[in-house]
Amino acid sequence: MDGGLTPPLWGRRRFAAHLGIASPDRPLLEGGIDPIAQIERAHALGFAGITDNGLMLRPPEVQRRMGERLRALGMEMGSFTHDSPGERPRFFWGASQPDLDAALAPTFAAAERVGGVVNLVLLDTGAPRPDQLARATDNLGRAAMLARERGIRLALEPVSRIRVPLALVEHMAEAAAIVVRIDDAAFGLILDSCHMALGGEDIAAAILAQADRLRVVQIADMPGRVEPGAGELDFASILAALDRIGWQGMLEAEFDPLGDEPAMLGALARLG
Repeated sequence: MDGGLTPPLWGRRRFAAHLGIASPDRPLLEGGIDPIAQIERAHALGFAGITDNGLMLRPPEVQRRMGERLRALGMEMGSFTHDSPGERPRFFWGASQPDLDAALAPTFAAAERVGGVVNLVLLDTGAPRPDQLARATDNLGRAAMLARERGIRLALEPVSRIRVPLALVEHMAEAAAIVVRIDDAAFGLILDSCHMALGGEDIAAAILAQADRLRVVQIADMPGRVEPGAGELDFASILAALDRIGWQGMLEAEFDPLGDEPAMLGALARLG
């Protein structure tokens, strides 16, 4: 293992290292931007898996090699976004989507190569909001059916307009109402502590309320989307809520550390 680091003692928590939140050029861990090298470094440091917002920017052959390496190391793929960061939005769930199967084909193919949960975000087209939400619910229901047929998991993430100016659904209760209306086992929710904090929401209460629908939990302290303990969020209550619902999934470390890598790893170890 390089750098003289030893794997942190995670305890019973399982963490996923991100390969870039807004850009594949800024992964959580040191060691360059090659995704295979990042997977291997994450494994060496004791991470259970990875998450990759830029997966859809990577060629299919790279996706295939990522999936193979994850499986060989006994690691998991966390979530990845249907619309990659840094690009102009290419898909609006609240717009008419007559050929949804074709629109989702590249993303579903990536999920079959790598695994994981497809992260869906609703963006505002500028049309009347009730019309967009009705179309989005219809499109998402169709997408869930297609995903279930292929053994793929989807999850809706409410995001704050402070970070995503085109966000259509910002709050967990509204996102949950859509998931409940669709009522498909292939479709659930993503809880991101950063976006929930920006929306002034009670994160622990949302975990308890949405226990049966949660598919992904992403952690970052606020303000600044930094490592837990470097901001003001009450992670004791968040972790207690996760323990209460018996959360067995990974915690996706979706933050940009304030400190160096050993300090960041120590921050995660303290959550264990």
